Amino acid sequence: MKLNAKNYKANETLKFIRQGLNLTQEELAKKIGVSKSSIEKYEYGTCNYTFETLLKIADKCHLSVIIETENKK
Repeated sequence: MKLNAKNYKANETLKFIRQGLNLTQEELAKKIGVSKSSIEKYEYGTCNYTFETLLKIADKCHLSVIIETENKK
């Protein structure tokens, strides 16, 4: 799965990741050690997740987070 996060809001990005991994909110919450309601809030955009949370998701779900610079002329 490849996702260019700059094209989406943070809450949409998290939802795409979870759905791409075929996980329920509850399953993702359990994997990263947060409550299901936290995942719901992240996905609805009522609460922002931290970069640390994103890295935890990447680690537990065997994903890579790649930060690239853009070649702007």
